Amino acid sequence: MKSRFAREGGVLHIIPSRRGRGAQRAARILVDRLNELGLPHHRLLALFDDAAEVDVDFSLAHRPRRGRPAEMFDPTLALRLRTLLHRLHPAGVVAHGGDAMKYAVPALMGSGVPLVYCVIGTYAGPTAGLRTWLWKRIMASASLVVAVGHEVAQECTGRFGAPPGRVIEIPNGRDPSLYCPRREPVTGPPTLIFIGALTSQKRPDVFVEVVHRLRATSRPFRALIVGDGPLAAALRSEAGSKGVEMLGARDDVPELLRAADVLLFPSLAAGEGMPGVLIEAGLSGVACVSTRVPGAAEVIEDGVTGVLVGDGPDVIVEAVGRLFDDEVRRSAMGAAAHNRCESKFSLDLMARRWQTVLQRLLRQEPTADPTGMP
Repeated sequence: MKSRFAREGGVLHIIPSRRGRGAQRAARILVDRLNELGLPHHRLLALFDDAAEVDVDFSLAHRPRRGRPAEMFDPTLALRLRTLLHRLHPAGVVAHGGDAMKYAVPALMGSGVPLVYCVIGTYAGPTAGLRTWLWKRIMASASLVVAVGHEVAQECTGRFGAPPGRVIEIPNGRDPSLYCPRREPVTGPPTLIFIGALTSQKRPDVFVEVVHRLRATSRPFRALIVGDGPLAAALRSEAGSKGVEMLGARDDVPELLRAADVLLFPSLAAGEGMPGVLIEAGLSGVACVSTRVPGAAEVIEDGVTGVLVGDGPDVIVEAVGRLFDDEVRRSAMGAAAHNRCESKFSLDLMARRWQTVLQRLLRQEPTADPTGMP
C-alpha cells in the first residue's frame, strides 16, 4: 500500500543536516510556502545527525563514519536513503546542494522518479580532473537543474556540461513581512553588522579587522557579529579587544537587521551563489557593503542600493567609512534596496516559480524558461 505522502503526490526535499545554515533554513521556508500554495505536497528530509536548528518532516539522523559530510561518501547512508524513498514513493525529489545531491543520485537510480538539483553555490572543491568528472556525472543525473543565480547557472552549463535546456534560474527569496524596514529612526551612532557562519570562507576575521581600522579613525559606531561556527572561539578574544560584540547564533535576526545601518558581507567568492543575507538586509532597508561574490551584483545595484568592493580590507574600510559619514546617502540606499528586493526577491515570487517548475516537471511538460523570467 502506498504511503499517504505518495497518495498526495508528494515532493521530497533533501538537505544534508538540520544545522541552521542559510541553505537549510531557505529549504524549510520554501517547503512551507509551497505547501501554502497547494498541491503537490512537500516535505523536508535531513540526512545527517547534527544540531537540531531546522525543523524537518523526516530525518535519517545518520552519523558519518569519519570526517564531515562534504568530505566523504558513505554508501550506508545512500542505502538507507534508497530504502526510505522506496517506502515514501515520492512523485519527485529536490536535492538542495551538492551534499544532498550526491546521495540522492544513487538512492534514486533506476526508480524513474524525477530528480531536481538545486545548486545553491558555485563550486568550491578541488579542481582535480577526477572530481570534476564526478560532478559532471552527478549533474547529468538531474532531470532539472535549478540555479540560484546567473553565475551559478553559467558554471553548471559551462564547467559541468549540463544541457542549457535543463538549467533554469530561480533566485533566492525572503518574506517581506518578516524582513522589513524599521518604522522609527534610530538615534545615535550607526551599527555595522555581520551575519553568517563563522568560517574561513565567510571571513568574519576580516570584519573584525575592518572594525579595528575604523576605530582608529575615531568614528563612533557599534559593531555586531551574529552567527556561530568553527572560528567562534578564535575570534572571541580578538573581537572583544577591538570593540566587536559577538552575539552568537540568534533567532531574532529580523529585529537585529531593523536596528542596523550597514551590513558588511566580506565573503570569498568560491562557494557563494546568491547570499540570502543580502536579500534579508535589503528588504530590511539596510545598505550593504559586499565583496563581488557570485550573486551579489544581482541583489545589489552598485552605488544605488549598496556598494560592491574587492577583497582587501582597505577598500572595505573606505566603503563603510563613507556610508558612516553620509547618513542621507545611507538612508537612500536602504530605501532603494528595500524596493529592489521586494520587487525581485520576495518569497512568494520564488515559491510560485518553484511551483510552476515542479508541476510541469511532474506532468512531464517542457521546463525551458517555465517561469517567464527574462
